[in-house]
Amino acid sequence: MRGLPPLRLFLDRSTNGDDFVKGVKRLCPDTVSIGERYGVRAAENVGDETWLAETAAEGRICVGADKKILSSSRPTEIAAVLKHRARYLVYANNNLRTVDQLRIFNGLLPDIRELTGTPGPWAYTMSQHGLILTTREELEQRLIRAAERMGMRPQG
Repeated sequence: MRGLPPLRLFLDRSTNGDDFVKGVKRLCPDTVSIGERYGVRAAENVGDETWLAETAAEGRICVGADKKILSSSRPTEIAAVLKHRARYLVYANNNLRTVDQLRIFNGLLPDIRELTGTPGPWAYTMSQHGLILTTREELEQRLIRAAERMGMRPQG
């Protein structure tokens, strides 16, 4: 493994289900879910800025199932990913059964492990066909489009 850093994961609200957490921990023991970190109920009120900042500072890769977090309709989340140099893996389809999420994750695990040495910010969409990069530049463009749509100046 060419001396790559260990794989350390953080599961966001959309991947906080017990079965998914247990399954990922079997594959990657150094995994923390948002529910474990903040408490299941409290996690619902923790802002994305907060957990993205903390997760990035710890060197963890975020895993989520809500691909909208990286869309131009969610500028706050995109800004936090960019600001904190977060690394994010998100499923292409957020309607997958847990067993299918775990199957895809397990199949992509060698490629995910290779990403541990790649600094953020970045985002990859996970699908049965592989990982698809959303570049920093694309994230920045989405943030600009969102700001323009809202009549605001982009923050950066």
